[in-house]
Amino acid sequence: MFNVDSGKSSSNKKKIRKINLGIRQTVLERARYRCQGCSTKFNTQETPFFAHINGSIKDNSPANLKALCNKCYIKTGENKIKDNMMGKIRSLIRRVI
Repeated sequence: MFNVDSGKSSSNKKKIRKINLGIRQTVLERARYRCQGCSTKFNTQETPFFAHINGSIKDNSPANLKALCNKCYIKTGENKIKDNMMGKIRSLIRRVI
């Protein structure tokens, strides 16, 4: 008779694909504008990078991101994964063109 929600929402399982400004701001505020690896304070010279805690680069929810400086971000190896993915995409595009 009534449409009762069971409490299980499919939107909870939805992955956030892009790290937008609001997500960045949330992660930076939680980190108090410091690197979560070495506590370096972010400024105009030291800009933040965002690493994925659970390893899934498709899950860009604020709970899965941590703010890191360039040195700490390189240690995670996540930059190599992204570079490798972009390299594969570029090579596929070159084949098509």
